[in-house]
This record gives sequence, C-alpha cells and structure tokens, in this order.
Amino acid sequence: MNRSAAGQRIRVWIFGLAALLIVLSASSLTFIAFLAWAEGDRQALEGDKSRFTGALQSYQKLIAVDQTGLAQWDTTFSALQRPVDRDFLENELIADLWDQFNLERTFIVGTDGNLIAQALQDNTRFPKEATATDPVIRQLAEQTRERFEARKRQSNSAFAEWYLPQSVLLEVSSSAYATIDGQPALLVAVPILPDYGRVRLTGDYPAVLVNAVHIDDVMIADLNDTLNYRDLRFHSGAPERMHPTNHLIWAADGSILGYFRWDHAKIGHQIWLMALPLIALITIVISLVAFAAAAKISRTSTKLEESERKNHYYAHHDALTGLPNRHHFADRLAYSIDGLPDQGFAIFACDLDRFKPVNDTFGHEAGDKVLRCVADRFERQFGKDAVVCRIGGDEFIVLLTEYQSLDELGHLAEKLKSAIADPIDIGGGESVKIGLSVGIATAPECGLDDKELIRMADMALYRAKESGRNAVEFAAPIYLSAHSDEKQLDLKPQSNL
Repeated sequence: MNRSAAGQRIRVWIFGLAALLIVLSASSLTFIAFLAWAEGDRQALEGDKSRFTGALQSYQKLIAVDQTGLAQWDTTFSALQRPVDRDFLENELIADLWDQFNLERTFIVGTDGNLIAQALQDNTRFPKEATATDPVIRQLAEQTRERFEARKRQSNSAFAEWYLPQSVLLEVSSSAYATIDGQPALLVAVPILPDYGRVRLTGDYPAVLVNAVHIDDVMIADLNDTLNYRDLRFHSGAPERMHPTNHLIWAADGSILGYFRWDHAKIGHQIWLMALPLIALITIVISLVAFAAAAKISRTSTKLEESERKNHYYAHHDALTGLPNRHHFADRLAYSIDGLPDQGFAIFACDLDRFKPVNDTFGHEAGDKVLRCVADRFERQFGKDAVVCRIGGDEFIVLLTEYQSLDELGHLAEKLKSAIADPIDIGGGESVKIGLSVGIATAPECGLDDKELIRMADMALYRAKESGRNAVEFAAPIYLSAHSDEKQLDLKPQSNL
C-alpha cells in the first residue's frame, strides 16, 4: 500500500512537472506571439507613416516640377516686367498651368508682395490697383525669394544672379498648407526666373508663382496610387481622438488645418491567429510546437527584413528607372573621394537634349518610356564598371572608377552619345530621337571634394550645351581653371528644353 502510494505520488510529480513544462512552454510561446504581434503592428505602422510622409513630399515636388517648366522661362520672366504682359499671363502661362497640369488655383506675387494676377482654372483676374495678397501666400512668396537670395549668395557660378539648375530650383521652392477658397489646400511656390538669360535684369526680381492644390478626393487618389492604403481620408480641423495613423497637417499660423487617417495594415493580428493553433498543439507535443514557433518567427523575421530591404532600396533608387538616385550617388562619391589621390575616378554629368518636346508633344507617359529606355542604354553601355544614377527629370550622372586615360573617357562618352541617339519607340507607331550633352570631370585633377567635382562637371556640361548640345566637354583641372581667362568661364547655360 505504501509503495502504491509512493508510486502514485511519483506519477503525480511526473505528470505535474510535465504539466508545468507544458504550461511554461505554452505561456512562453504565447508571450512571444504577443510580442511579435505588437512589434509587427508597430513596424508596419512606422513603415506606413514613413511612406506617407515621403508620398506627400514627392507630391509637392511633382507640383514644383510642373511649375518650373513654365516659371523658369525667359518669356515668362519678361512678361512680368513693366508693363505686365497680361495677354501672355492669361492665355499662355495660366492656361498651360490648368490645361497641362490641372493646377486650377494660381497666384502671381510681385516683389513688393502685392498680387499681380490670380486665377481659378483659366479664369484670370488682374487687380486694378495694388492689392495685398493673402498673408499666407505673401509669407510663402517672401520665403521663396529669401531662399533664392540665400542660394544665390552661396553659389560660385557666374550665372547665379538669374539661373539655377532645376534640381536646385526645386530646393528653393517652398510649400505650406492653408485654407484657400474655404478648402484646405497645399500651396507650392517657385521663383520666376529666366532660362537662357536673354532678358534685361532691371528692377527687383524674382516674382513668385504660387499654386494651390485643394486637399480633395482627387489629391487623395493621386497620393494613394503609390500607397494603396485602405480607407485613406482627410478630415478638417483637429482630431477628436488619438489614432495611430493620424497625420496632422499644420497651417502656416501653427494651427492644425486637418489630418489624414487610414486603416493601417495589422500583420501582428495575422501572426496571432496563426500562432494560436501552434500554442494548442504544444500542450500535446512540445517539440512540434517549438519547431512550428521557430518556423513562424523565422517567417516573420524574413517578412520584416524584406520590408526593410525594400524600404532601403526605394530610399536609394529612382522609382521610374530603377537606377540609383542622388543619395546613392552621394554615398558612392564619398567612398571614392576617400581613395584620393591614389585612386582617381571620373564623373560624367549628363543632360538629355530635346527631351522636353517629347513630354509636350506626346505626353508624360511617352516621356517616362524614353527615360526608362535611356536608363537601360546607360546601364548596357557601362555595365558593372560604373555607377549610373538618375538625379533629376532628364539629368543623369555617372561615377567611373575604371579607366586608363582621357582618350578612353572621351571614347566612352562618344559611344554613350551614339547609343542614346538611336531612335526610341514610344508606342503607337511613333518614335523619337534625343541627344545627350556630357560634361566630364576627373579626380583629383578637378578637385578633392564632392561639391567642387560636381561643379566642375556641371560647368563642362554647360560648355557642351553652349557649343550646340549633343557634345562632350572636359572640365579644366583646378590649377588651370584658377588662372584661366575670365571670359572663357563666362558660359551661359542652356535650358533643359
């Protein structure tokens, strides 16, 4: 009897320990599943917020790109000189902003802060006397002019008084949120400047072009084309309650204009639903549950790593062409500069010739096809021997670390020109031909830092475009450039047309 009782007690201890191990294992996996749920939701939410912020910035830049196509133009600049050419402003500038880019609300602000013209779609009004603009629009115009003046003071270019490359002009542009015509709107302002410089620079300049894009269903749909968020909406005013996806929009006066909200992805909930059956199984077979949990965690980790890899990729690559972007180029250039002066390299600053007429004649979809084809030809031309990047609308830059001589660089540039010059099929039985202007700077001969090297390559590019475009020019070494005749460096850059 005593032995039976002792054996019973042992069996109770064994089953008790087994039950305790099962409970501890199940509890541990339950806790891990809960953490994975929370972490998955947190990272998914952070990724959604980061992508949304990037989408808003990209949307603002796209508006600025559309504006600069008309604002950086000798004709527009001249039309705003006294007396103002109202016919051009109404029938060309404002009409094109509406017809080509659907920018329906337009303001043109003079250097004195007063309104020169305003338009709703293509209905233009000119004030009969000096009219003060809305304070927000006036402040945005002043900020844009201040940015232009600051950039002009920082530039070493002989053309800084009136010309900025499009990439720099986009940095000078300003944006703000405000209520326009009773609706929340995104305001984007760019300075109105010459492109060829065939104008008289008299009086104060620049005037500022401001466009307002209402935050409505059309804008939200445009934003969501790339985001594909569920139930993305905009609500006016401050939110009544906190929500994980509330993206506040602040007006220029510091008040909350409104907020975006969407139903964010909750991958953690999926993790939890999939883990529950495994936790139930562990009460029966601990080893099977442990293996299933490990596989689940591995899959979750793989998803998170893949998401991070994609985010990193899109942060360093151009979405249209797949080429590395400006950030990637800056990293590779810094790495190459670290190897100077022992390991030299070359920079090709490239600009497409006759590209803008493709967009104007056949539309932006055709322009995108051309850019993708050009990117492919760049990559096929250089292969793995160089880093080819797209840094702007029709601007490309190449970092070449493997070459033997300047003759070889010139030969490579000529081959690249020939490749780009081949006709490009844009569909519908249509094809276009474009050209390429190339400016080449070598390191360490043309400089030892990134700004100097890029500046030298840009100056060579300007000379190539000045010489008739579709040309190749080498930058002079800095020890020659410093003693060159001033007239030789007084180059007038060409438009990106």
